[in-house]
Amino acid sequence: MTDYPTQPAGWYYAQGDPPGTQRYWDGSAWVGGPQPVAGASGAGGSVASSSALAEPGARIGARIIDGIVWAVIGGIVGGIFGTFSAGFALANGDSADISVIRVLLAGIVSTLLVAAYEIFMVGNQGATLGKMALGTKVVNADGSPADVQTGTRRMYLYIAVGILSALPVLGFVGSLANFIIAVAGLIMLFTDDQRQTPWDKIGKTLVVKK
Repeated sequence: MTDYPTQPAGWYYAQGDPPGTQRYWDGSAWVGGPQPVAGASGAGGSVASSSALAEPGARIGARIIDGIVWAVIGGIVGGIFGTFSAGFALANGDSADISVIRVLLAGIVSTLLVAAYEIFMVGNQGATLGKMALGTKVVNADGSPADVQTGTRRMYLYIAVGILSALPVLGFVGSLANFIIAVAGLIMLFTDDQRQTPWDKIGKTLVVKK
């Protein structure tokens, strides 16, 4: 069984226990044996009951806060590359080819930095700044604490769409895909029985109340 020395006290899935169970972690050691979790679906299923899942409003609010963080990262990267758009780059005296390259690099670097922020926060804190502010956190679908691998899986979709959006010509396709994913995620928050968005489905995660 694996201990979680940095995890705050609470109920968690303990590796080696039967699926669909949790036991109490007092901050330094497990207390008592595994207990069945209401709403668990058995092997391979989720261990979170509807009462433990984060409310849609809290998740939307958290994403808005993190969206501001993303925008700041994008702004800083744009400033460093001296380009918020191809037109801006051309105005600085770049050739058309160089301006496109600078915009492309700015988009890719911005995407990777945002992904790094999300992966680091989820992997080390179990939550981004937005989720921490709204009292929610990310856990694996089996109830175990999130780690770096968890955070990385959740960002696969964002990285793919972000890089696609930065590419010349295909940028429109990436932007459209991003819009569709955002709308789908919003709908799924209210219709999915585990409130899993596309990010959660791919990352095999749940967002729960702290």
